[in-house]
Amino acid sequence: MGSQDLNKISRNPYTKIEFTMKELDISRIIATRYFDQLTSTGFLHKEKLWKDNYYLNKSLLDFMADINAK
Repeated sequence: MGSQDLNKISRNPYTKIEFTMKELDISRIIATRYFDQLTSTGFLHKEKLWKDNYYLNKSLLDFMADINAK
């Protein structure tokens, strides 16, 4: 994954594999590998909601919550 790809993922507080597949024009297998790596390093946090997995950028969510609290 290049820095440009990581930039696309990191600008949103959450994403799904399907969004990334479409945006980066990659297969489900590749997108899943990206998210597995980002989750294992702690960059993203995986949450299952019904049948879908959402990948949360916790740092960005926390930052946004802090701004809203001020």
